[in-house]
Amino acid sequence: MKNIFLKRGWAIVSKKGEKLHYAWWIAIACCAIYAGSVGIIVSCAGLFYKSVSTELGVGTADIVFYTTLMYLVITITLPFAGKIFSKFNIRLILSVAALTDALAFGLMGTYTSVYQFYVSGVLLGISNSFLIYAAVPLIINNWFKVKMGTVLGLSMTFMGIGGAIFAPISGYLIETIGWRSSYMVLGVLVAVLTLPFTIFVIRKDPKEKNMTAYGSEIAEESTKKVVDETGTPLKQAIRSVSFYAVFIFTGLLGLVVTVSFHIPNHLLSEGFSTTLAASVVTCVMIGQTSGKFLLGWLNDKAGINITNFVGIGSGMTGILLILFSGSIGVISLYIGGLAFGIGYSCSTLLPPFMIKAVFGNRDYAAIYTIVMSSATLAIAVGTTIFGFVYDITGSYYAVFLGVLAIQVFAILLGLITLRRKAIEANKNTVLAVNEN
Repeated sequence: MKNIFLKRGWAIVSKKGEKLHYAWWIAIACCAIYAGSVGIIVSCAGLFYKSVSTELGVGTADIVFYTTLMYLVITITLPFAGKIFSKFNIRLILSVAALTDALAFGLMGTYTSVYQFYVSGVLLGISNSFLIYAAVPLIINNWFKVKMGTVLGLSMTFMGIGGAIFAPISGYLIETIGWRSSYMVLGVLVAVLTLPFTIFVIRKDPKEKNMTAYGSEIAEESTKKVVDETGTPLKQAIRSVSFYAVFIFTGLLGLVVTVSFHIPNHLLSEGFSTTLAASVVTCVMIGQTSGKFLLGWLNDKAGINITNFVGIGSGMTGILLILFSGSIGVISLYIGGLAFGIGYSCSTLLPPFMIKAVFGNRDYAAIYTIVMSSATLAIAVGTTIFGFVYDITGSYYAVFLGVLAIQVFAILLGLITLRRKAIEANKNTVLAVNEN
């Protein structure tokens, strides 16, 4: 029986069969890191904007700008993360990053000036470059030689699960003990969720535990298989129109994501309670989590074109339901939150699918790194721009209508890019046949 599970790649015991393979503890640690760093710091941020801006006497855009700074710093810092991991102990780096996360977020409860929030934004950007973007994919890739994609996807779902759990908790705390104490409590929770794992569990690779990676036996048996290296080289890709189309497509999806930061503030400005706003955020996180599985399955079954339409279309449906909830009813907020959450998940799922469909596997990793920078830049810029629009107009209607236009453009751009790729592929086939 043990050999059967080994061949299928799902053995959970170590090579000696004595206990749970340590790789699964690594997976659990990665889930906790995502739940703390994203589930609290990112997903719950929007619940504080209105309370903070009201007490400090500043505009929403002024507070939101700390989030912009965070993503700008992530964009700048991320390219150096790999080099830093190669020179220093990863447990030390991630523990410092986790502590910085907790302190930078918790100390917001003591701030009396908007500029202090900007300092926290910079610190959060530096720490989350390692915690959110750089560490987990690297560590999981080192520890799992089989089912790596499945484990990474499972870990990423805890971004949404964490948000679904902590959004209502945050809303309750803000209403009962105030936003200042809530920041401090959540800062402690970030530390509790992440620090024990970064200090005691995380290891960069199996060599640090004198072990082999999970599934290494199966990986060795597969070395004779031919690896698909077909596709467009990086140098050729970045000179193509398709590259810039995918780059813009990814940036557009990043702009859509920034709406999630403003949905709580929209609901509060419309007279809904903080508790209700937090419940809608929970629905968004549930939709985001389920969307990763749904769109991944749909891409395998129906292809990238249908996946783009369903994923982005779900986000559009969610925006419309939230926008017109006043005339439709409160139930539309919950359904809209779930639908928008599916659209939210497009920002992490659709770009990889598009890159593979357009450029193939040859230089996939290098192209992916460059393309995804457009998403972080878009989030950085869009978060503040949408805040300014709200401050100027007094509502989020213009923002939501603008986002709907962005989503329509994203669907069309995706269709055109894939259609262009299909035409080029047909031409190449015809040329190859004629040459023969």
